[in-house]
Amino acid sequence: MSAHSVSEMIDSLRRGITQEQLESTATPPHRGLVKVKPGTHRTVVALLTRDFPGVSISTITGVDLGDVIELDYHMRYGGAILTIRTTVPAEVPEIETITDFIPGAALYEREVFDLLGVRFTNHPDLRRVLLPEDWPSDTHPLRKSWTPQISKSAAASRRTKRRSPDRKRSLSAAGSTTLNVVLGPQHPALHEPERFTFSVDDELVQGVETRLGFVHRGVEKAAEGMTYMQDVYLVERICGICNITHTTCFCQAAEAIAEIEIPDRSRYLRTTLAELNRIHSHLLLLGVAAHELGYESVFQYIWRDREPILDLVEIITGNRLITSFNKIGGVTRDLDREAASRVLNALKALREKMAFYKEVFESDPTLALRTKGVGVLHPSDAVKLCTVGPVSRGSGIAADVRKDDPYAAYGEIPFGVVTYRDCDSWARLMVRVDEVLQSIDIIEYAVGNLPGGPIQVRVPRTLPSGEFVSRVEAPRGELLHYLRSNGTAYPERVKIRSPTLANITSFGEMIGGHYIADIPAVLVSLDPCFSCTDRMAFVDHRRNRRWLWTLDQLSSMARRGGVHVS
Repeated sequence: MSAHSVSEMIDSLRRGITQEQLESTATPPHRGLVKVKPGTHRTVVALLTRDFPGVSISTITGVDLGDVIELDYHMRYGGAILTIRTTVPAEVPEIETITDFIPGAALYEREVFDLLGVRFTNHPDLRRVLLPEDWPSDTHPLRKSWTPQISKSAAASRRTKRRSPDRKRSLSAAGSTTLNVVLGPQHPALHEPERFTFSVDDELVQGVETRLGFVHRGVEKAAEGMTYMQDVYLVERICGICNITHTTCFCQAAEAIAEIEIPDRSRYLRTTLAELNRIHSHLLLLGVAAHELGYESVFQYIWRDREPILDLVEIITGNRLITSFNKIGGVTRDLDREAASRVLNALKALREKMAFYKEVFESDPTLALRTKGVGVLHPSDAVKLCTVGPVSRGSGIAADVRKDDPYAAYGEIPFGVVTYRDCDSWARLMVRVDEVLQSIDIIEYAVGNLPGGPIQVRVPRTLPSGEFVSRVEAPRGELLHYLRSNGTAYPERVKIRSPTLANITSFGEMIGGHYIADIPAVLVSLDPCFSCTDRMAFVDHRRNRRWLWTLDQLSSMARRGGVHVS
């Protein structure tokens, strides 16, 4: 995409919408804001999808402004982010859905409905996605008037309701009563548990329903009550594996609002640590994939070779996972010559081992049988469902924030975008194999060309009023942080959209028509950030039967040669 795509998008809208309906501002080359009157947002989205094939949505941000609720639709087109802004009355917050234009917006609209109470009319499935089903309908956590104390009495009533036998049992179509037993759903090693309800016909999966929010921690609400400096440590704990990408994304937003230029050396150091995070994450996923497919030896070998990467992170930052490396204005630790030498030596050894693993994933017939042609996601569906990262690139879409919208030092480092056109589970795994090798190249270049100078600059405690949409390429894909400041030391709004939320909708498209035994292979190719002990519910339409399995049980059955429903 050209660097002027934001201006091109705004010009297109000016030709299709009257001036009374449209007020626009642009920040060349990669950010833009279009304010439209209520009800005009659908016209804007329709024009963008018509004139710019491939346009999608990154997320929707809702902001409580008192009398009205502001809705920001962050549209993505290559390296550009164009925000479509409109408002709805806070008393009767209703607006029409855009899912008929962009189906991938469905989860984002449900999120805004859940947390701010905005009702999207004509939405195909407007239900809660994060909060409990019995959360009081008149309390919305991201409203400014909401406080934790409001929900205490409601929580007590919910506990009373949960003790009711009627709420534990459901009557099937055949008239029998089924008891749903909850297993999980969280695991101490992971942070994003989910529940999947699969509709099955014998051994074939007909559909899947995803439910999030089992360990929803209210990070966005908590961020409003903490200073910017404290928020850096808060967002770092969203994900242990991706802590560098989260803090980089947040710090970039704060630095853009305050017009802070960080030192060149800190930009290269951020890039180095971000790529170590990527290697760590991809090796973890590839090992888990081997485990789910029954290759315990490959799983153990890959995780063994992941350990030196964690050791490098500890050498540079002092910690293996939560690094506290980024700060607004730069980074907290430098890289000396001895540490740089150890980084390069470790990466050289890893490169040799990755050549072997690539050969295994390319040539092993059993891996091919379990992953090739399984979980196909066609490019048109990947765009329609707004997928990101290796999921998109495994469908042949060359979308990578590091290349499309360069940040840190990526604009100065030579590298390409890894894509595969097979569109299946194998392709998504191979993207990650190749990206480990690519990350080694990027780190070697960054360390070998590390500029001199300081690693941080002093920054004020408060930020001027402003806003910025920051995004980075996390291991799982585009990560977005929207930050709005109000001139104080506390942010007005912090919005975070992780790659898992963008990709999870595509799971239903991938798994339909496949066998139950294919679920682990397809799911692991998404690399969702949720617990391996989350529960899965299966529904057999023919027999009106419902049962629950843990992911370990499902994987065990799949490795034994099939899953039989009786």
